[in-house]
Amino acid sequence: MPKPITAPKRDLPGHGESYNPAEEYLFDDKEKAEWEEEDEDEREQNFVPQSFDALRKVPIYENLMKEHFERCLDLYMCPRLFKKKVNISDPSKLIPELPSPNDLKPFPNRVSIDYTFHTSCVRSLAISPNGLWLASGDEDSNVVIFNVKTARVARKYKLANKVVDCLAWCPDQTKCLLAAANEETVHIIAPALYGKESNQSTKETLATSASTYAVEAAAA
Repeated sequence: MPKPITAPKRDLPGHGESYNPAEEYLFDDKEKAEWEEEDEDEREQNFVPQSFDALRKVPIYENLMKEHFERCLDLYMCPRLFKKKVNISDPSKLIPELPSPNDLKPFPNRVSIDYTFHTSCVRSLAISPNGLWLASGDEDSNVVIFNVKTARVARKYKLANKVVDCLAWCPDQTKCLLAAANEETVHIIAPALYGKESNQSTKETLATSASTYAVEAAAA
């Protein structure tokens, strides 16, 4: 069975609940009228303070049984959570200790390669399947292919006056093809960077695709 949770304690009575409270705790006619007009849930206290000369003159509280019933109903219906209080003298102990930067070495602490060409925002980057070439496209319609190791510009292309949204290399390493999305247009570029055999295979693929497209267009 789960650990029993103790019921919350009732609030201690205040001075206004005394049988003979001080005058400042008693209601005048205006305060009593305002208290009667308020909603029951919005009242600060659910009774009107009264003053009696002696304790034996105090009548039986008319809402006693009702309040006891509501109290038992709240204890039965309302769920309670068991919260553990933790006393922490030093709040800095809540923050984990960060490792020293010297313990994280080696890590890059200076620029080793800088690919400089674009003067506007670069929108897309793509690495060739063999990892030797980096293609980038900017907002000035430029497509540039860099050598990854030397950062040398190998090819430059100027597309239509539109932003280069996306670049993608052909995943087949025997064909050197680069696709550049230029809003509603997709350009197929053959930069011829993989070698003679790959260049020849790329040309044959482009020729076959062009002839197939022409046949399909004639049939349509």
